[in-house]
Amino acid sequence: MISTRIPCKPQNDNYRRLADYIAAGRGQEVEHGRSYGLTSEPYLTAVRQIAGNRLRGLSQCHLASYSGKPRKFAHLLSFDARTDRRAAEGVRRDDHRAAPVKGKPEKCLFCWSAGCWAGDDYELAIQEVLDTQALNTRTGKEKTYHLVVSFRPEDESRLTEETLKEMERRFAEVLGLSEHQRHCGVHVNTDNLHMHVAYNLIHPEKLTRVEPWRDYIKRDRLCRELEKEFGLSIDNGRDSVAEKGLGEQAAGMEAHTGKQSFEGYAREHGEAILNVLEHARSWDDAHHAVAVYGLELKPRGAGLVVANRHGDQHVKASAVHRELSFKKLEARFGAFRPAGIPLPESKSRYEPQRPIQQTPDLTPLWEEYQTAQERSKWKTEAGIKDVRRQWEQYRTMLDRQIIGKRTRASLLKLARQREARAIHAVRMKHAVGGWLEFLQDKARHGHETALAVLRSRRMEVQPESPTWMRDRDGYLATQVAIQEKGVSGRTKARLSCAALMESLFPGTKSNISSHGEVIFTLPDGGKICDSGQRIRFSPEARSVAMTYMAAKWHVRGRERDESGKSVYTLSDGRKIRDGGLMFERPPAGERHQERSQDFER
Repeated sequence: MISTRIPCKPQNDNYRRLADYIAAGRGQEVEHGRSYGLTSEPYLTAVRQIAGNRLRGLSQCHLASYSGKPRKFAHLLSFDARTDRRAAEGVRRDDHRAAPVKGKPEKCLFCWSAGCWAGDDYELAIQEVLDTQALNTRTGKEKTYHLVVSFRPEDESRLTEETLKEMERRFAEVLGLSEHQRHCGVHVNTDNLHMHVAYNLIHPEKLTRVEPWRDYIKRDRLCRELEKEFGLSIDNGRDSVAEKGLGEQAAGMEAHTGKQSFEGYAREHGEAILNVLEHARSWDDAHHAVAVYGLELKPRGAGLVVANRHGDQHVKASAVHRELSFKKLEARFGAFRPAGIPLPESKSRYEPQRPIQQTPDLTPLWEEYQTAQERSKWKTEAGIKDVRRQWEQYRTMLDRQIIGKRTRASLLKLARQREARAIHAVRMKHAVGGWLEFLQDKARHGHETALAVLRSRRMEVQPESPTWMRDRDGYLATQVAIQEKGVSGRTKARLSCAALMESLFPGTKSNISSHGEVIFTLPDGGKICDSGQRIRFSPEARSVAMTYMAAKWHVRGRERDESGKSVYTLSDGRKIRDGGLMFERPPAGERHQERSQDFER
């Protein structure tokens, strides 16, 4: 079974039209001299129990002046006739006041109303809802919630009138509308039996509008519960789809260091924050909800971030949870406003040194890992220092030799490639690995505590580094082989570009144009053109082009200028501005500085 809310704009909100649609095509009978709703005496008795102001309001809407005229009623059709009914052609828009057409079924199998003082009188209950909605003149939003619950054909034999009414009651309870008026009906005019429910969002007593927040999550969770409870077929839902994991940077940090990232900390408390925000009515309530966990909401650029109250870390609010996106919070609370009230003390705060997993016996294992990391760092730095000293001696010796300028440049470039490969080999030799690799290695050697820690993980992280880092040794070996080839410098540069792209995104095809540009064709059809100083790309290849540009030109940071565009800083201090569908690397030296000043002017 699946459920969905049919959206409706306020100007198109018409409860009577929806209620008539729900009951459309039902068998109708009129028996003169008899009423199938509340008679005037018990109905007025119920009305007298309402407060005076409310009673006057209902009287103004003519609800209290029930005349006791005979009412129409919805004939409850037998479920035994459903097979023949389904075999006939469905009727979608039959007028419920017209007589049924021979050979065609009614749309509605049966209908009912709930939460109304009118009891079983469907028509009087509609007028009651309209009068209740008319009493709320403050809200400018829609006052009706239209819910549709659809079932699989193989489940129809398990559904009865009592079962469907119980399901509707559960939906009203989980949406917080159990005290609200509603009209319900079961339709059989499609291949799937489905139930329509029209909820009045105006509370019948308080006359306040209630908006079910995060309703799609609650409805989906209830659908899975009802499927198991009533033995129905299991449909796909949020439980069957993996939640979006941590960002690449946060996941890499947790995998490599074993420490909890700020994004992981914020997401850990995301559900608790949302439970508090469910009852929030203003931005002050939202600021109060996040401040308890050492967090705060701040505008940044065109969006919203969740920042650390006691540090300088921050993460996009939508990365913590999709319900915390700037758009959704603004829809609830209006334009962003800073906290206008004193915020409470933080019950908890982000601790950068905190390990991801928590077990009583974790401290000795964590200390051993930290010691191994320090030892690895010391050995790696010493090994890299030796490698650089050796290659510095080689470059000094090369400078003393009498050789051609181009030959010297070629040999120096080859030396840099070999030096990079030697440094990478030293790092791989002394690397301890990430926290998860350390635990897995200990567990393979029979360490029970490490095995317990692995089993106690509360979140999944990706221990693997990016592909181009895992294959860096192969990429460096390819670069050395290219430099050793007896070809021109331009050809070597083009071959290096192709090797870099292949290491980043395997399966990418490369070609050389007649103008000497390297053209990459991605598996999904995107195009990237590298002319040396410029990288142009098609819109669908933007993310790949950014990764390629960052690896080729050694991007070390990114910031935004006054206009909001991204500016990338290279390792040599030069800056690259985002040019839409092109990246251009400025030349080095004084000419670059002059051109940058002219550009800023």
